[in-house]
Amino acid sequence: MRPALCSLLLALLSLPALAEPLLLSGEVAARDSQVFVAPETDEWIVQIAWMVEEGTRVEPGDAVVQYDSASVAANLEQLEEGLRKVKAESRRNDLIQDLELREAQHLYDVAVLNLKKAKLDAGIPSELLSELQYEQYQLALTQAINDEVETRKALAVKKEDVVAEKQRSQVEIAGAKNELRRVQLMLDSMTQYSARSGTAMYVDHPWTRNKIRQGDSVERGFSVLEIPSTDDLHVRAWLNEVDIAQVHEVQQVSIGFDARPTLQVAGVIERIGKQAEPKNHWGDSGYIDVDIRFDNKKSLGLLPGMSVLVEVSPEGSP
Repeated sequence: MRPALCSLLLALLSLPALAEPLLLSGEVAARDSQVFVAPETDEWIVQIAWMVEEGTRVEPGDAVVQYDSASVAANLEQLEEGLRKVKAESRRNDLIQDLELREAQHLYDVAVLNLKKAKLDAGIPSELLSELQYEQYQLALTQAINDEVETRKALAVKKEDVVAEKQRSQVEIAGAKNELRRVQLMLDSMTQYSARSGTAMYVDHPWTRNKIRQGDSVERGFSVLEIPSTDDLHVRAWLNEVDIAQVHEVQQVSIGFDARPTLQVAGVIERIGKQAEPKNHWGDSGYIDVDIRFDNKKSLGLLPGMSVLVEVSPEGSP
């Protein structure tokens, strides 16, 4: 082999190999969103009866999600009927208790009058009466005293019963009202409204990763829809755990958008997650979430949910 050719080959072999850029999949994300979750109900599962179409522009006060509320409405009707019955029963008991209290008061009043009469009769000197008449008056006085004591005790007991019965009725009515109020709030929560202007976006089911849509049944507490704010967007990307050594915070990146192929935006890695998690359909590897901010602070016309491809250049490459 000629010496010149050998020198050229040695020079090429001595050059460092050009490292390939690291590519990360991700999406445009909002730092602040109004998230709608399936409401608390007496059932674990709720069905979405209606949901605003994804991509629809909504304004504050617009209805965005409505859940099947037939069972809740039926329960509310039963509770309303139950409250009416409790109130009617309370009024009936009040009338009965009032009548019994009046009767106990009347018996006591009669006993007091009889006692006064018996005291007058028993106070007549014995020399003015026959022995039999005198003894009868004394016996009547003893009986009148006993009657007054008994009717006084019965009146006191009845007054306590009336107070206790009224308290029991009030507690029962309050319990029925509280349950009615709880279910009414539950029924009200079956329709959810937007608190901000924005674009409605469906969210992924945490198990199937399919977008949750109208007609789906979800567990209470599941997120079903969000309205993200477009005022402060960033990129959420996912890094294979085997590539963790190739990235670091404040590293410059280039961001491309599937929906806008001609747009390339510079960005900076601002946060790298601490723990890798598996992602469905991405294989057995774990992935770490990476937050990237845009260098360009001006509005780029981007929307949350847009797919992006992040290019991380190797350290030291141009």
